[in-house]
Amino acid sequence: MDEPGAKYDLNLLRVFALVFETRSVTDAAEILTISQPSVSYALSKLRKVFTDPLFLRGPNGLEPTPMALGLYPELSQSLRALDSAVRGAATFDPAVSTHRFRLMMTDLGLMALFPYIIRAVLAAAPNVGIDVIPLDTAQLHDRLVRNEVDAAIGIPAIHEDDLLIEPLMDMPYVGICALEHPRLSASPSLQDLGAEKHIVASKALGHEHVLQRLREVGIGDSVTITLPSFAVVSQVLAVTDHVSVVPKALADIAESQGNIRQFTLPFSIKPGRVTLYTCRRTVPSRPVEWLRSTIAAGLAVYPYPNYVNGGVPEVSVYGPDDQEENSP
Repeated sequence: MDEPGAKYDLNLLRVFALVFETRSVTDAAEILTISQPSVSYALSKLRKVFTDPLFLRGPNGLEPTPMALGLYPELSQSLRALDSAVRGAATFDPAVSTHRFRLMMTDLGLMALFPYIIRAVLAAAPNVGIDVIPLDTAQLHDRLVRNEVDAAIGIPAIHEDDLLIEPLMDMPYVGICALEHPRLSASPSLQDLGAEKHIVASKALGHEHVLQRLREVGIGDSVTITLPSFAVVSQVLAVTDHVSVVPKALADIAESQGNIRQFTLPFSIKPGRVTLYTCRRTVPSRPVEWLRSTIAAGLAVYPYPNYVNGGVPEVSVYGPDDQEENSP
């Protein structure tokens, strides 16, 4: 069989499916509102692609060959799914839609960003549903490509040709510790911070560059606890003398609970770029495009530097101990 990828299009497959179902060139042409010679020409092209006659004349019309019998189930299912998707996209109206979206986020994204997202979504589409799935950076790409999720939001730096990548905001990092931590000041030195035990989040959440930066400044060996979730970091800090370098969003939430305080980091760390990911081939879907724009609009009012209103303001990533060495 020839390589078929560049030699057929959807119209050829539709002709094949209708001839298979009707067993007639005439009937297929009538349904497709094209001429009989056009159907015959399409079949001839498909026969060259698959190096098989596909249909043979029999007493009851055209009879499919074993090759055609094998092709039809999967091709017809794919065509039906495509037609359904196109019809759904063409008729998508957020005001009345009951579409159900699937969104991947970390627990921190849920705590900090999801309230802004769901408020914007429900304001325009009160009847849609959203299933939020825990984000794992190792699965993000494959689940988007397999159409298991519609979109993902996170900090991991993933660059794939089949993903559409839209930066949303830059998230600074700060230090946090127990409110009554016995040693750390509001602006500890690198030596003081290195003497403390540290907590980091699992790399599956996309913030592995934090641990990398701790190693670069010589305090990576101080990490003694790795947690699979941001949700419990503040609870662990509240009952220990440990410290943690976390996104500012988590620090603000933890500090508002009354038993955690923030401190300035004595070293530079690049802000995490919060990014919206979708699969490139699904972009023509009106529901997914609507979700993308609605997420961006909902996060436009988030209090950190964002891309939604035209560019990210300059964000300083330097702590007090390295401002001078990095200045001109």
